[in-house]
Amino acid sequence: MQRDIAQLQDQVRSLQSSMDQKMAIVQTLVQQALDAASKANTNVAVLSEGVTTTLQRELRQALTPVAGLAAKVDNTNNDVSELRNNVQDLTTSINRIQQTLNDLNNAVKVMQAPAAAPPQPTAQALFTTASRDYTGGNYDMAASEYEQAIKLYPDDPNAPAAQLNLCLTYFAAKRRDQAVVACDAVIAKYPDDSAVAAPAYFTKGMAQVDTSKADARRTWQALLAKFPRSDAATKAKEEARAIGLTLTAASPGPAKRKPR
Repeated sequence: MQRDIAQLQDQVRSLQSSMDQKMAIVQTLVQQALDAASKANTNVAVLSEGVTTTLQRELRQALTPVAGLAAKVDNTNNDVSELRNNVQDLTTSINRIQQTLNDLNNAVKVMQAPAAAPPQPTAQALFTTASRDYTGGNYDMAASEYEQAIKLYPDDPNAPAAQLNLCLTYFAAKRRDQAVVACDAVIAKYPDDSAVAAPAYFTKGMAQVDTSKADARRTWQALLAKFPRSDAATKAKEEARAIGLTLTAASPGPAKRKPR
């Protein structure tokens, strides 16, 4: 029984620090149980020795009055009764230990239960938060939020704007390569939507200027060919002229839808 109690103590010591108070209770109860068991063992040894001594003495003294023998038997009965009480106390202590261990196990299960997943933000909430972070200059947060909005809500009405704004956010954060990739995604997904594709062409060219003016010129030339009457095309011609690039004017085509 002492070995089992020691094993229980080893298990209890492995619990988290938050269970220290209950562990103290367990240790106290175990000590009480050990004390009670030690006392019971001592009483049993004393009782056994007393019974043996009494029987040997009675055998040697066959003529001892019966009344004296009865008194010794009564003393033996008292010792047995005390032993029974000690055993009952030990049983009660063990039951209390078991109950405390059950409480600890339940507490551990509660701590190990997975936390409830946070509610998924709505498309509008993500778009609004990202736009606020972009306006406030918190570009890393804005980019993360635009990416999440695009991933979770690819068919939302705000998805094209979110894709374009991701391109603009990368450019504002001076992450030129990522801006080019994001702008290409806009052009690929919404090739005929002048509200987002035209600004994407312009921003892509701006992101390419520092590394390759030739690439920037090709991008802006594609913009003029696709959306010649857009505001983005006008801005591209101005930027090209400012850095010494010449763009070939596109032939007039049908009017495109105005940017949003």
